Amino acid sequence: MAERSEDAGDSKPDLAGGEDHIGALPDVLLQQVLSLLPSREAVRTCVLAARWRTLWRSVPSIHINSAGEIYRNPLALSMFANYLLLLRDRTALHECEINSYYGGDSEEAFRYIELWMRYAVSCEARVLRVHVKNELKNLCLSNMSLLTQHLARLELCSVEVGGRFLDFSGCPVLKVLKMEHCTINAGRISSQSLSHLIICYGSFMSNGRTRISAPSLVTLELDEFMGYTPLLEPMPSLIRAFLRFAENCRDRCDNGNYFGDCGSQLCGGCYYSNYYYDNDDCMLLQGLSGTKNLELISQSQLFIGRMDFKWHVMFSQLKTLLLSEWCMAADFSGLIYFVQHSPVLERLTLHLKYYEEESAIETEESYNPRSRFLVSKHLKLVEIKCRKEDETIHQIVKILGTHGVPPERINIKPNFHDYGLGCFSFE
Repeated sequence: MAERSEDAGDSKPDLAGGEDHIGALPDVLLQQVLSLLPSREAVRTCVLAARWRTLWRSVPSIHINSAGEIYRNPLALSMFANYLLLLRDRTALHECEINSYYGGDSEEAFRYIELWMRYAVSCEARVLRVHVKNELKNLCLSNMSLLTQHLARLELCSVEVGGRFLDFSGCPVLKVLKMEHCTINAGRISSQSLSHLIICYGSFMSNGRTRISAPSLVTLELDEFMGYTPLLEPMPSLIRAFLRFAENCRDRCDNGNYFGDCGSQLCGGCYYSNYYYDNDDCMLLQGLSGTKNLELISQSQLFIGRMDFKWHVMFSQLKTLLLSEWCMAADFSGLIYFVQHSPVLERLTLHLKYYEEESAIETEESYNPRSRFLVSKHLKLVEIKCRKEDETIHQIVKILGTHGVPPERINIKPNFHDYGLGCFSFE
């Protein structure tokens, strides 16, 4: 039995030996592990052993006030972050995440954020995230400009941006810009390198429409923003675009005009659009014309898409298209325009969530097309998602049939609930 016990002992690791398997890892790998932790937790590892005493100083990521961290007040957070950056080795950063203190004195909570951002840029950060946690006030970055050869991704939340900040000519490798709940007070967002632009739940507050100049853009998402719709300059590389207009978008006519030209100076939507609208500029459709996949979700009252119809912009590469109930207003002008100007369209989806029959065509006789045209010969499927199959839906089928879409290519899905109709490809 003694021999057997001795043999068994030889075949098993000595668990009581106290071997430090983690400590046997190289410094570079340990620093990568520490980079996954909030910075305060990474600093606390300095008490584990002599070797760990300075490892945190060269961690390639900084996470200030990450989820779960608790500070007594904004001053305590500022003191920790300042000492962290002061004592840290100035090695290159892969990522820097900055979360402001929630509640309390907003002046103290915001005091050093811009300084921390500049530190991250000076350390060649490739990813920079700034999240302001204050329901009453946004952090203003209008006087700051970014000059870095390394930043590839920038994410901002609850920040007011304007002036030079949104001119990214000094960021030649920036690929992703994401802004959530941000106030945009700038005449232009410009970048030659940007591939992906996401603006969600923000506000465009510029005196005049904000221009978006991003010729290398591949994907564009503008979702539920307030204020006036930005003007999109040509985006020849665009593959996918998603635009959903909020109820408080100001591009609407007080007098019920569907094309933004009611002529009344008392109408804020039409008067503003014509006052700041250069007759040589196509507001929205020209910038989207090169995309292959497009989703336009809006209420019927908004005229921002229809006011560009006069330019007769062709969507020569568009293959999949999703439209909401806005396309049915004004004698189905939106629906007819897109099927007429999309020669290679393969799939059309209509999400008709809130349409009212009176906003579309009331009788069959009221639809008299001025000219006959055939829709794309590539069109394989038209999917209509609606609450109920009524006369308006039947009229859509008839209109499509008039222009060459056989009934067998049209799939009607009635009895869709709100949650079903509210889910789009980006969600």
